[in-house]
Amino acid sequence: MPVWPEEVTRALERSEVVAITSGLTDLRDAEELLERRLPGRWTRIEWGMGSAENRARFRAVQQASGLSMLPLFIARDGLVGGLPELRRHLGAPDVSAHGAAPAAGTGDQAFLLRVLGYGGLIPFVFFGIGAWFGGGDWQAFALHALAAYAAVILSFLGAIHWGLSLADPAHRVFGLAGPAWAVMPSLAAWAALLLPKTAGLIVLLLLFPLVLWVDRASLRATPLPPGYLTLRGHLTLGAVVSLLSGTLASLTIQ
Repeated sequence: MPVWPEEVTRALERSEVVAITSGLTDLRDAEELLERRLPGRWTRIEWGMGSAENRARFRAVQQASGLSMLPLFIARDGLVGGLPELRRHLGAPDVSAHGAAPAAGTGDQAFLLRVLGYGGLIPFVFFGIGAWFGGGDWQAFALHALAAYAAVILSFLGAIHWGLSLADPAHRVFGLAGPAWAVMPSLAAWAALLLPKTAGLIVLLLLFPLVLWVDRASLRATPLPPGYLTLRGHLTLGAVVSLLSGTLASLTIQ
């Protein structure tokens, strides 16, 4: 039998099933199922990932179970798994058996993230390469569009931490409250737009790997879609190469 954190062990003494979640976890489907099959005989443990203690608990559960998904369900007789495994554990019918479409799984979410993520590189590549062609007016427009798009994306990346903080007020980024860090990429990007074109593009270019580094360090214990940080690495590389191309093109404008 795996050795669970003490809080989980105590909960299993009172309940037949324990649901482990974070502040971001959608438990609605599982809650409906558990209330129907085990009314009053299950409990939820919510660990806000802004707490170092909770992150340590989550890592202990990961090591004991070999799984990193949330919600994660544990029964007295051992690990259950995710929602599909919980359905089988409780003898619940597959929703698709009644003609209803099954809920989108992690594979569907990962595919959607890849499609939207790589699609978001199109303006970077288009304007990063396009700035080398055409007359001076077109080049100036292409570089402006490239810088403005980069600033918008940096604001979007900072807002990730604002959303995490809404779900988990304890969320921190190197000791800062989530919203405090969330506004920094947008402010820095806005300041870069006020600089001369080449200098502004260089600042934007440097901001992307910085933001990725902060996210990799601060989200290590946060449950994320499979492959999310790897995808972020690919997208950051695409943005940086496009901005580098635009920076070099800006040097050719007389």
